[in-house]
Amino acid sequence: MQEFASLNRERWRESESRKAYMVPRQHDIVQKLKIKATPDRVFSALTEEYELLKWWPTQVEIDLREGGGFRRNFEPYLDCLEKGQFLRIIPNQLLKYSAESTDFPNVFREITIEFKPSGEHTQVLVTETGWKRGRLWEKMHRTGEAGWKQILHDLKTYCETGNDPRIGRKIVSHLPERGKPVKLVIKQRYLYKAKPKKVFQALTVPDRLTKWFLKEAEVEFRRNGKIKMVWNGGYTLECKILKLELNKKLTLGWPTNGWAGTPYATTIVKFRFHPTEEENTILEVEHLGFGSGDAWARYYGLTYSGWTYYLLNLKSVLENGIDLRDGIGESVITETEENGKEAPEEEKTEEKEE
Repeated sequence: MQEFASLNRERWRESESRKAYMVPRQHDIVQKLKIKATPDRVFSALTEEYELLKWWPTQVEIDLREGGGFRRNFEPYLDCLEKGQFLRIIPNQLLKYSAESTDFPNVFREITIEFKPSGEHTQVLVTETGWKRGRLWEKMHRTGEAGWKQILHDLKTYCETGNDPRIGRKIVSHLPERGKPVKLVIKQRYLYKAKPKKVFQALTVPDRLTKWFLKEAEVEFRRNGKIKMVWNGGYTLECKILKLELNKKLTLGWPTNGWAGTPYATTIVKFRFHPTEEENTILEVEHLGFGSGDAWARYYGLTYSGWTYYLLNLKSVLENGIDLRDGIGESVITETEENGKEAPEEEKTEEKEE
């Protein structure tokens, strides 16, 4: 009996030893990094929509106040949506928020980010709580740690160089049904506090396009007409108006010009303008015609981010008169008669969609 009891005690010790080994020594995620930038620069990069779009999410909505919420979409670089609520905000010093995301379902986390000046640098300290102990949590915990390392590295790259760290990064693609190829399509929707006529003009009148999108623009306002677009830096694109219905629909042939290593081809961009009961506008954008391969994947990712950046800038210009491209400027868009008159009959009715 004594030998049996001794054996049981030994097995119990081994069992407890294995349990202790399985439990992570620390289940909070803690990451820190020095960034050669001021605290206000780093804080802005993490809290302002237009700053965030340049390096991290591809779509974002932020109500930056304690109790305010946020939503972030990381597609096509990550198959992930995240939402949460701001719990405490001390500008340039501390940011605390709750979060839940599709890549960690049923994990309700709290993230605290501290910003401490250190000479020419800012020490960024991230603490994420909400992780439980146990074997099933270990893999998610490791993924979360790796994720924060990548986020802080990207933040450092952006704050110190101004470059988008996502350029050249592979995009995620969902597995297609058996026998069906993957088709890349960009679909986005925006609500503007402006009538459809005003939003339509912002996309078709030259001096409206330059207030939020382009440096120079020339528009032949008719079906099969051309739109010449010139951005800051001199990049030029010539689109063709394929279909047109005044204040309702606009379809453009959008050439790649070999950008991001793609072949010279023409993609299709469709804009649809839907009035709301409050006389606002829901703009639907669909960009399709992408090919397959690494070059097309890069082009798709950059184009997705580009549409998000510019169409949110259009929202800022229409609703607040502020152009957020490369600094702050006043860009008030008012309605004009140009492109607001009745279009010729052949232009008013869009041909049947293929």
